[in-house]
Amino acid sequence: MPLVRQETLRQYAFDIFKATGIPEEDARIVGDHLVDSHLAGHDSHGTWFIPSYAAGMKKSYVRWEERQVLRENPSLVILDCKGANGIVAVSRALELAAAKARASTFGFVGLRNLTHIGRLGEYPPRLARQGLLGMVWLNGGGLFMTPFGSADRRLRPEPIAFAAPRRQGPPFMLDMTMTTVAGGKIEQKLIRDQPLPEGWLIDQQGKYVTEGQRYRNAEETGVPPLGGLQFGHKGYGLAMMVEMVVGPLSQAGCTKGDKGGGNGVMALAIDISAFTDLDTYVEEVEGLAAWVCSAKPLPGFKKVYAPGEIEEETRPRRLREGIEIPERTWAEIGKTAAELGVKVPTV
Repeated sequence: MPLVRQETLRQYAFDIFKATGIPEEDARIVGDHLVDSHLAGHDSHGTWFIPSYAAGMKKSYVRWEERQVLRENPSLVILDCKGANGIVAVSRALELAAAKARASTFGFVGLRNLTHIGRLGEYPPRLARQGLLGMVWLNGGGLFMTPFGSADRRLRPEPIAFAAPRRQGPPFMLDMTMTTVAGGKIEQKLIRDQPLPEGWLIDQQGKYVTEGQRYRNAEETGVPPLGGLQFGHKGYGLAMMVEMVVGPLSQAGCTKGDKGGGNGVMALAIDISAFTDLDTYVEEVEGLAAWVCSAKPLPGFKKVYAPGEIEEETRPRRLREGIEIPERTWAEIGKTAAELGVKVPTV
């Protein structure tokens, strides 16, 4: 399994995306997003996407500048992205959300018709670093989530991410799906030829499935909601509410299977200073984190983490040691690079 320095992987991703003919700035944004996902410990949203992203870019690439405003007022804007790159679009949408929040306390940006937006946890911290509360919700992704009490696939993973500023260091950050596990993490098990842990996948009899390849059979298996077979009504209920908020407000529509809908994005920025001064806010949330994380860890647990701290603990280690890329993934990226005339780096 190749161990690749992050700066090498970053340049490699940029070179590949640039070679597809897209704007250099966009190539940098997308490549950095994938590598930063690795640094945060989320290989599920990393460079294994390079071949499919590059193929889509070669076929057709819509720039952010081609977006159409569907509705706008001082606190919100809803945009039809016309098929624009999702990572670039959400990155740009954050700038709009922040500006509107500064002017009107709340800044909402709804997006529809865009490609895969990558790891949601990358976005809200950008707002939090500006002294804002940041939220990004998505009713997109693969149609693989089951309602509570069924194994039929009816919903998307319905991910949400939040971030809040703190006194020093990276913001507090929560990034989660309403499924027991993200689809990309199942894909990583398949790439590595590893069995699935119990609880990740169920069959039509409600039995746990650990054979990863059965995930490909959409009629036979599905991914249960957060909480699993016992408490999955909670994850299922949250997923339904994400659909009901994001789908209609972004004008992407709610997921309805073959009838369409879904793949809408909601980015929301909240200006903390409209409610209280930022120092007071930070003092409160730091006090909360200090109190909760002072709890005695159970046996087998290193410590009690605040949201986002595990990712920040992973980052320096991977910066120091490098990023492990599965042989299969490295070979597929290399094939894409060769097709585009990009030299494969020595690792």
